[in-house]
Amino acid sequence: MESGRRAAAALLALLCAGCALRSGRAQYERYSFRSFPRDELMPLESAYRHALDQYSGEHWAESVGYLEISLRLHRLLRDSEAFCHRNCSAAPQPEPTAGLARYPELRLFGGLLRRAHCLKRCKQGLPAFRQSQPSREVLADFQRREPYKFLQFAYFKANNLPKAIAAAHTFLLKHPDDEMMKRNMAYYKSLPDAEDYIKDLESKSYESLFIRAVRAYNGENWRTCITDMELALPDFFKAFYECLAACEGSREIKDFKDFYLSIAVNDLKNAAPCAVSYLLFDHNDKVMQQNLVYYQYHRDKWGLSDEHFQPRPVRASRPGIAFPALLFTLL
Repeated sequence: MESGRRAAAALLALLCAGCALRSGRAQYERYSFRSFPRDELMPLESAYRHALDQYSGEHWAESVGYLEISLRLHRLLRDSEAFCHRNCSAAPQPEPTAGLARYPELRLFGGLLRRAHCLKRCKQGLPAFRQSQPSREVLADFQRREPYKFLQFAYFKANNLPKAIAAAHTFLLKHPDDEMMKRNMAYYKSLPDAEDYIKDLESKSYESLFIRAVRAYNGENWRTCITDMELALPDFFKAFYECLAACEGSREIKDFKDFYLSIAVNDLKNAAPCAVSYLLFDHNDKVMQQNLVYYQYHRDKWGLSDEHFQPRPVRASRPGIAFPALLFTLL
């Protein structure tokens, strides 16, 4: 057993040294929304089904190739949807004619028809929509990160342990109770330097900023915490509204207690608007209510005016659109 682990460790080191040579085959490293490779344009469902067929036949290299292509195709479809919905949502609405001013329902339906026409015109110009569209079952697989389950084992059988580790971790984040994958990850973690390859292949840019900010918060490094949180906010809102734009209907915003900021830097003129903004989302939060009462009681001491007790705007990626702040809990 020990000799087997030493051999696996040596193999891992050898593979890591050659990682850069094969990096072009990683899931998203060849991905580009604007210039997607023509030779990879194919129906998402066909690519995914073919990958699973090759997996069943134990053709690991072929399975890996088509699983990676299917992940890029899914991302292309997702980004194309967001692109069209974002552009059509931002399109200016014409002024209603005098005759329609008295009929708000007709104005609403007119807006829906214009939006539908805009979406149709936008999609006609994008490669992702020129292919046959995947079934709901296939899309659900990608939302559940199922391809990474197959990728993990195919990478392992193809002797690509660094990518097998990353794929296993990416799948486990969505399925933390999967016993088989937990055992696989336990084995990977027993290998030297395996921690270097544990990463979420589906992570968003704001997530790393947020995690770094929370670590700074826990270490009482307030300035770094504030800087990273402020950088995370626009990225979060960009991702959030792109997700929202691709969906029809309203969404319920429930809990925003993941973001933190501290008054330890004595920047009360920024802390007070954060507290007011947070209460827009969770007006029953007792701690935040107490914070706000405290700021109001000492407003003269800190030079706070009425404008400091207004919600702070966070400008998202679309010009001219300001969104209420995703609030920092003041502790």
